[in-house]
Amino acid sequence: MRITSLVLPGMLLLGATTLSQGQAADSSRYPAPVPAETSSNRLLLKIGLNAGRLFPFGGYFGYAARLPLSVGAEYALSPRFTLYGQADADFAIPTYAGYFRQNAVLPTAGLGLGARYYYNQAGRARQNRAHGPFTGNYLAAEGRLETLSRGAPWSKGGDAALPPREYTPSLNLLWGMQRRLGHGFLLDMNAEVGLNLVPNTYSRTFTARQLNTSLLLNLGLYFGR
Repeated sequence: MRITSLVLPGMLLLGATTLSQGQAADSSRYPAPVPAETSSNRLLLKIGLNAGRLFPFGGYFGYAARLPLSVGAEYALSPRFTLYGQADADFAIPTYAGYFRQNAVLPTAGLGLGARYYYNQAGRARQNRAHGPFTGNYLAAEGRLETLSRGAPWSKGGDAALPPREYTPSLNLLWGMQRRLGHGFLLDMNAEVGLNLVPNTYSRTFTARQLNTSLLLNLGLYFGR
């Protein structure tokens, strides 16, 4: 009886020590998971190419070769709501051929500010589909200002007093999806419907404005951190 009373506590003490050491080793091997929302991953910065901008801005100059460079920032207010801004610059090689001459290095450009709502995040998590900060399907509302170079002069009989660029403000609603591709890359696709306050082409000075609607498709490939 005395031997049992000494051996049993010793075995329990040895087992507890071994278990605590094993847990410590496991915790060092597998660190605790990082919370999904931290201050370090609330901000997304991205730079890349928006191929969708190659098509809506043909205009007088045709669909010349351009480099549609985009720079953007997105800030998460919550796991679902974000604020964002994006600047687009469509660089081109100046050309002087044709009736309407395009001699601008930056024929078109744009600046947009908006808000996004990433919906069905819980459902995507249950189905083991892409979700998380800045990832998933979204709805967005955006205000944008686009600028277009007219080329100068338009023709030999053109009015040299016309402004060299025209500016078009717009309000847009978007449905889209943003996905991460490997480490550091993003694919952002969306369709947008917009109301644009465009210059009246029947006005000689282009000072009059008229309300117009637009439907655009955007496809961007970015490097984001």
